[in-house]
Amino acid sequence: MSTSPSFLQRLFQWVETALLRHGTEPKTIFLLAGFAVLDGFLPMLPAEMFVLALCVLQPKKGVVIVPLFAAASALSAFLLALGVGTLTASAESMSQKLMGAQGPQILATMRDWGPVSMVFFSVFPDSPRSAIALFALSGVSPESIGAMVFVGKLMLYSVLLLLIHHLPSRVGRWRGAGPFWVRWLQRRASRFVAYCRRIRWRAKCLHSGISTSQARG
Repeated sequence: MSTSPSFLQRLFQWVETALLRHGTEPKTIFLLAGFAVLDGFLPMLPAEMFVLALCVLQPKKGVVIVPLFAAASALSAFLLALGVGTLTASAESMSQKLMGAQGPQILATMRDWGPVSMVFFSVFPDSPRSAIALFALSGVSPESIGAMVFVGKLMLYSVLLLLIHHLPSRVGRWRGAGPFWVRWLQRRASRFVAYCRRIRWRAKCLHSGISTSQARG
C-alpha cells in the first residue's frame, strides 16, 4: 500500500521546485542567501544546495553567489556562537564534570587552535554546528568563528564553482584511462556533471510549463 509523502518531503519538493523555477532570477540569489543564514539553526535549509543550483543556473553570477553565501554562512555561525557564548560562564564547571581535571586544559587548547581549525571544519558541506558550539563554549569570540567560517566556505564554494565551469569540458577526455583511483574519480566527476545538466534540464522544463514526466515521454 502506497503512503502519502511526509510533510518534510512535500516541503523539500516545494523548495526544490521553487528553486528551479526562479533560480535564473537575480533577486533569487539574495533571497536564498537570507535563508542560508538560518542554516546554522535549521538543517533543512542546506546552503550548499542553494549555491550549487544557483551557480549552475546563473554561472555568470558566480562571483556574486560565492562570497555572498560565504558571508551568509559566516553570519549564521556568528549568531549561533553569540547565542552559545552566553553559556561560557558555566563552561569551566561543565568541562570539569564531563572531562575531569583536564577539562580546563582542553578548553584552553580549543581557544588556541579553534579559529584555525574552524577553517578546516567549514570546508566540508553543511554547517559545522557542533564545532561552533564547542569553540564558543571554550571562549573563542563569535567574530573569530564567523571569520574562519567565511574563509572555509569561501574555499568550498569557490571549488564548487570551478568544478561547474571546468569539469564538463574535461570529463570526456578522462574516461577509461588510468589506475583504479583515477577511474573512481572519473566516475564521480561524470556523475557531478550529469547532475548539473539535470538541474538545467529540470529548470528548462519548469520554465516551459512541461513536467519532467512529460519531457521523458
